[in-house]
Amino acid sequence: MTREEAKNELREIKSLDSRIKSIELEIERLESVATKMTPNYDPDKTSTAYHNKIEEAVIKIEEYRGKLAKKLLEQLNHKNYCLNKIEKIEPVSLRQFLIFYYYNGKTIEEIAEYIDKTPRWTYELFCTALDKYAEIS
Repeated sequence: MTREEAKNELREIKSLDSRIKSIELEIERLESVATKMTPNYDPDKTSTAYHNKIEEAVIKIEEYRGKLAKKLLEQLNHKNYCLNKIEKIEPVSLRQFLIFYYYNGKTIEEIAEYIDKTPRWTYELFCTALDKYAEIS
C-alpha cells in the first residue's frame, strides 16, 4: 500500500463522520418541522393535510434513523479496522499523529501546537506515520 492509499483509507473515517453529522442534522430538521405543526381545532374545517404532513415527517425521520444506524455501524467497523493497524505502528509516538488527525479531528497546526513543535516538523512525522501505516497493510 502506498502513502496515498493509506491516506484514502484513513480519510474515510472523516468522510463517515461528515455523513453521519449530515444525517443527524436532517433528523433534527425534520423533528423541528414536525413539532412546529399545530393542529386545527376548528370543527368546520376537517383537513387531513395536517395529519398527512406529520405522518410524512415521522416516516422520513424513521428512514433517516435507519440510515443513521447503518452509517454508525459502518463507521464503527472502519474505525476499528484502521485502529487495529494504527496500534501496530512503532514507535508508539507516531500513532498519536494519526489518532489526533483522523479520530480527533485535529489539524496539523493544532497537533504541532499541542506537542510544541513546528508544523513542518509535525507534518514530517505525520507522513512517517502514514508510511508506517501503509507498510502494515
